[in-house]
Amino acid sequence: MQNKPTFIIPQNLLPKQIKPQTDEEIYAKSYNKEDILGCKHYSRNCKIKAFCCQRFYVCRLCHNENLDHEINRHATKEILCMFCDTIQPVSNQCANKECKKQFGHYFCDICVFFDNDQSKSLFHCDGCGICRVGKRENYIHCDKCKLCLAPQIFKSHNCIQDIGMSNCPICMDDIFSSREESMTLDCGHRLHYPCYKDLIASKSYKCPICKKSLGKLDWSRHDRLVQRSRMPEMYAGSTVSILCNDCNVKSSDLPLHFLGQKCPKCESFNTTETSRNLTIDKTKSSDFVVVQDDESNTEDDEGDDTSVSFEEGDEEDEQDEDDEQGDQTDENNN
Repeated sequence: MQNKPTFIIPQNLLPKQIKPQTDEEIYAKSYNKEDILGCKHYSRNCKIKAFCCQRFYVCRLCHNENLDHEINRHATKEILCMFCDTIQPVSNQCANKECKKQFGHYFCDICVFFDNDQSKSLFHCDGCGICRVGKRENYIHCDKCKLCLAPQIFKSHNCIQDIGMSNCPICMDDIFSSREESMTLDCGHRLHYPCYKDLIASKSYKCPICKKSLGKLDWSRHDRLVQRSRMPEMYAGSTVSILCNDCNVKSSDLPLHFLGQKCPKCESFNTTETSRNLTIDKTKSSDFVVVQDDESNTEDDEGDDTSVSFEEGDEEDEQDEDDEQGDQTDENNN
């Protein structure tokens, strides 16, 4: 009779035992600011009891930062009043008749979300299934993208199935439930807004996913640079084939140039070389000199041959309520 194999589960894959909270931890007051109850994320007058681990935290973000699992915000059934310490079913007013304090200026019974910050507008989006930062009338939900978009870009936006659930291609963190602002590019892909700014600062003007230009590019300066900088004579007659990342048009038999090829259709230099047909005459000169534009500011523009015009304000999405504001993030996700 054969022995059954023995499987040893690594310790790091075993579920961690969660130490029960002490009464002191459960009932301890927590503050958003001096004399304002809450936490570093939100001002509110209650704690939520996580259904998953039965522990009390002021908000879902506090829970997620302290444990190795994420809370299901919609599963919360009980809360604790931080005024009178009464544990009770979810509502926006303390059930203790001697207290009756309101827990939040804004309350969503679906997300079990409370917020006392009256300077911030919030609304629950049924399509997203979460609360978002902003006013309901300022956003339209796209069922295909699973995003809330500003009306001025809704009709013209590039609709991509479930793009609202994608991760940021720069930091690889979640966008949908992030408190960071997010950015929807012209191509339809999305980034965290800080990641987008970092991308621009690094002088990279392409979408990291599809390689289309991030915004409106003025290629005139680069075009002049190419025209003035003659190719070495030894490469005369050499040609290339390209694919334009912006208009997706393929072009063949274009003159080879070390500084890039311009798309004959849309005149973008955001192109990818797909093949080369080299003709090399080693008896001729191999000299190649880049002739800078006299009008360019060599100090400010060194290494940058494009100027980019962005219309950032029109492309911000909303944010998750538990996460603080974003382009089309969660609250814009709270």
